[in-house]
Amino acid sequence: MMKLIAAVAVLFILALAMPPVLGEMTEYQRGVANGLKIGLFMGEYYGRGQYVTDYAGQYNTYLQSYYQFLYTAFANNQTLINEFTRSPIVVTTQSSSTGVLKPDASGRILGYPADAYYTWVGAVPGTSPENPGNSLPGV
Repeated sequence: MMKLIAAVAVLFILALAMPPVLGEMTEYQRGVANGLKIGLFMGEYYGRGQYVTDYAGQYNTYLQSYYQFLYTAFANNQTLINEFTRSPIVVTTQSSSTGVLKPDASGRILGYPADAYYTWVGAVPGTSPENPGNSLPGV
């Protein structure tokens, strides 16, 4: 009877200790999870960056952080660094002499129709906004 009580007590203690162990990730799992998050995040911005200039800029910004992560993770393995290195998205945004952006070949500025963009920022090509604070918020 005493052995049965001792066995039940040991099983009870192990049962209490089990949930935290199951919920925690190993260092390897944390690394894989972090890599997946970075990869999915970069993939989303790369895909959107092909069509919207703002996302291309964000992708290029995050690419620098990605390179730091890459060089930290694979400092001694140039082959893997070369395999995972990505090129930035080339963005050719034209602006007038006053700094007001001009539309691209499709008639869009930063992904928005040129007319809508000029309305939001309160300017037209060749001019500068009289009062930038009067433009729509968030633009």
